[in-house]
Amino acid sequence: MVSQPVVMQGEKSAVDEKGTKANLRPSYFNVYLGSQMLLADATGAAAARSFTNAHMLRSDEVIYKGSGATISDATGQFTFAPAIRLEWELPFERVRILPSWRIFSLLMSFDGAYSPEKSVLSSSGNFRYQNAQAQHVALTDLTYTGTLTATERHYGLSPMLGVQIELTNATMQGWRGFSILMRVAGGVTLQTGQRSFELALNPQYVSAGSYSDNYVIKSSVTQAYSMAFLAVGRADLGVRFKLSGSLHMIILGSATFSYGILPYDNYGIFQEQAGQNKNIYQKVVSGTADQEYMGIAPAFFLALSTAI
Repeated sequence: MVSQPVVMQGEKSAVDEKGTKANLRPSYFNVYLGSQMLLADATGAAAARSFTNAHMLRSDEVIYKGSGATISDATGQFTFAPAIRLEWELPFERVRILPSWRIFSLLMSFDGAYSPEKSVLSSSGNFRYQNAQAQHVALTDLTYTGTLTATERHYGLSPMLGVQIELTNATMQGWRGFSILMRVAGGVTLQTGQRSFELALNPQYVSAGSYSDNYVIKSSVTQAYSMAFLAVGRADLGVRFKLSGSLHMIILGSATFSYGILPYDNYGIFQEQAGQNKNIYQKVVSGTADQEYMGIAPAFFLALSTAI
């Protein structure tokens, strides 16, 4: 006995060069809404810690050399990032240059994701700053209370091309056209982001003759990059079933792997002030720093899929 081939709802008939009728699977346009789970970036945390020691605490400087503060990495292993995906599925048999493999489809997608601001590291307590060249001996060694924080955020757009295998049979088709989707895709991400460092200390009154005043150290520095190119690969596993007419629902689990170099530009100010914003010392922090980035982002999506 020979079973009849499974014909998915929405398939259209076509005549090949031999005059034989064949059923062509429909193409689909899919709109996904979901969330990525951005895992903790150990490389980024290490780079932020190094930058903090060099430019905020200034642990290797002679003027305003900082010490005493304990820096802690941010708690939490992942951050939720809203994501959207627009996708077009094109069955292989509809593309002349591709083999007519019934379960294969070509995927063209455009992903967008936004990571809300998240903490990278923080410190609170006593911040000791020593200045061997201070104008008065009472100002050479001061300890402040306050906080040091580093936060980051980014967003990216990802055009990708991939292949899908869609598995179904006659029994599964009876379950509202149920099918299993397995995909792989690759492409690039154009990513923009920034990392912000903020040193907020409480003013301290110093009684030193003509230098008696409220003194405080402040620093605010931003690292930013724009449209960095990251190579990305994606693996998906999900299911599709019919809602009504040509409208379907997709439930999908996904994981995206990213690798590239983030070209940070640094800009900000480190300063000591007295009284009402009187600058005693000020240094502009600027420069560039390339950071290697490698990450994985699991995700979950719900999508509406329509046959076209």
